Amino acid sequence: MKCYYHPDRDAVGVCSRCGRAVCAEDSVIIDQKLYCKECAETIKSNDFKQKRIYRSKKDRILCGVCGGIAKYLGIDPTIVRLLWVIITFGYGIGIVAYIVACIVMPIEPD
Repeated sequence: MKCYYHPDRDAVGVCSRCGRAVCAEDSVIIDQKLYCKECAETIKSNDFKQKRIYRSKKDRILCGVCGGIAKYLGIDPTIVRLLWVIITFGYGIGIVAYIVACIVMPIEPD
């Protein structure tokens, strides 16, 4: 079997999404499945669009709101907690915002 993109090369596998035979140079493995570069880019862009915010199950002190926000933003939870404390003491809306976030944000799925 020859590569769809490089007919002079042997294919190492078939894309799990589109079925094209691909060589090692044009193959990408995502979640233990082989994809061609085109399908891999589509999958990665769709994963970014479907990014959701959840309350953290693992990184929590009270309800996991700050841990979930930190995970969503890709930063350290301590930074989010410090900012939350500053907002609470500086403006007085932090406690109400935290309670609302506990109610509105879903818990992180398993």
